[in-house]
Amino acid sequence: MAMIGADEFVKAWLIYLKDGRAVLSRRHYESWWEIQDEFGDLFKSNRAITDTDCAAQVLRYMAADFAAGSQPFDRTAIEEFFVGDKEQIEG
Repeated sequence: MAMIGADEFVKAWLIYLKDGRAVLSRRHYESWWEIQDEFGDLFKSNRAITDTDCAAQVLRYMAADFAAGSQPFDRTAIEEFFVGDKEQIEG
């Protein structure tokens, strides 16, 4: 899969897996079906990251979706992901 271009609407995907892990990915997916195909039976749900402040949007989603202290990524990991060149990280 190709990396998402800088000019595209979706900047990343926050992907939730049934085993409690999460993946933050810059891969380009045409639809959630492609995400489901990649993760198979582990796929639970996903959220598109579209805000200009990507890290803040991920933090808001995780605050809404996880109990305090159980988020899969901390602020530092998220910020490093968005300034780095990794295609995806798991937490």
